[in-house]
Amino acid sequence: RLSNTLTGPINGACMGAQGSKMPCPTLNYFSICGRGELARLICALGEVEFEDKTWAPAFDESGGWRQGYQAIGNAFGFPGTMPVLEHGDLKLFQTAAIESYLASIAPKVFPGLTPAQKGKDMMFAQIKADINASTESLLFKKIDGPALTEILEKWYPILEGLLPESGFVNGLATPTMADLAVLVIAKGCMPFQAAPKLASFDTVSKYPKIKRVADETAAFPAIAKFLAASEHKTLTADPFGIMGS
Repeated sequence: RLSNTLTGPINGACMGAQGSKMPCPTLNYFSICGRGELARLICALGEVEFEDKTWAPAFDESGGWRQGYQAIGNAFGFPGTMPVLEHGDLKLFQTAAIESYLASIAPKVFPGLTPAQKGKDMMFAQIKADINASTESLLFKKIDGPALTEILEKWYPILEGLLPESGFVNGLATPTMADLAVLVIAKGCMPFQAAPKLASFDTVSKYPKIKRVADETAAFPAIAKFLAASEHKTLTADPFGIMGS
């Protein structure tokens, strides 16, 4: 069944368009990092009150997804995939659509960004998505370790080269979606760090800027507070004990 985690100062109503009140967004996703964590972090940073409805446990005894989650998306005419966002009459699937929407309704941080900064944010979010696809492919045994290593040896140097020597990606006093995406890549267990561990790919020592941005973003007060309060510790959740092996 679903385990409900109310994250943020839930008060039963959120400010919608033109200041109208509407129910807080509900994010449906598994109790791991994967395709849902960036959306959670956007809410935490932007102070979006939301319900984090986690499908826990995410996996069954066979190591596959615990069945039943498909009904969430199917109820809205979507494929049986997650994440799925519900916000009043609006229902969304597709990870990038959800991330973009949540940033667009956030009362803090995101409204002040320029089009160029928003574009850079989405670029990093899509790098995260590409790395997500390849790392989860190894966990689902669609590719092997050498194939994943070849893919990561392309993406990690690109990501490292895009990051500043100091500060956050968009040059602000606060992180934005770009920095949150780096945090997910660098510290998210399933599948971002679990798959490289299985492939014996070193994601840390060769890429100091990735580590620095991830560490500083994780330490930013709004993010640190969210991570500490996370019921299922979704960023670092390691249901198969891969990181300790």
